[in-house]
Amino acid sequence: MIVHAISEVATQMVASLATEAGTTIRAQGVSNVCAQAPTGVAPYVAQILGWVKYGVIAIIIGAGFASCGALIVGKFGQMGRAAQLGASGLFWTVIGAIAFVCIYAILNGIVGNGC
Repeated sequence: MIVHAISEVATQMVASLATEAGTTIRAQGVSNVCAQAPTGVAPYVAQILGWVKYGVIAIIIGAGFASCGALIVGKFGQMGRAAQLGASGLFWTVIGAIAFVCIYAILNGIVGNGC
């Protein structure tokens, strides 16, 4: 939306300058272009993205379990530093999970499922 507005303003400015100079410049906007993988690459891209997606999910789950374990061991074992690391690790695991969902949604919005 902003890029479209900027291109419209730039087009109007160039057109007004050209009119003052006595010439005519005609510019057309770029149509909505769909992002597509090159021919024959789509299955490999889907496979790699699937591996990355489930790998990140596994890391988030593993980090959550490790943080909960450190939190429990730290509380019951009277190890304050381990409990602190477990709590901060759990916090960063939740932040990582939220970031993963947001980044995946943004990439899916950019690439999409075709037009």
